[in-house]
Amino acid sequence: MTSAIQIIYASQSGRNQAIAGHLQAQLASKVQTVVTEISQADAFALSENDAVIVVTYTYHDGDLPDEAQDFFEDLKEVDLARTKFAVLGSSSKKHIHFGRAVDYLTMQLNSSNGEQVADSVKIDQDPDDADWQRVDQLAQRVLTSLA
Repeated sequence: MTSAIQIIYASQSGRNQAIAGHLQAQLASKVQTVVTEISQADAFALSENDAVIVVTYTYHDGDLPDEAQDFFEDLKEVDLARTKFAVLGSSSKKHIHFGRAVDYLTMQLNSSNGEQVADSVKIDQDPDDADWQRVDQLAQRVLTSLA
């Protein structure tokens, strides 16, 4: 049976949508992938996947994006039953709370009984070559966790 990874993203500028697309390109030849915009994602169905990767931006000075609020609240009601997950996203180091939405989602997925299989990745603005390497390493860790 082929493993399934859901990639969920929140993107205002297009950065995180591009990161989600990059992840799908890296993973699609090895596992079944589905990419979902976060406002369309169903937190109650996450455990149907073998793994979930959430890609988010941090809004303003440390807030979750508005479109991620319902998803985040629903996560508080969900038992992920050890569903493997990883979180990453873009932010700006100019903000006091760089990448805090990544932290919030990581903590909530852990609290919802998920199994974090890769360290969270925070990217300052647009990804550079080193950031893409970290994104690829995250993808590889998620794949390895499914073996």
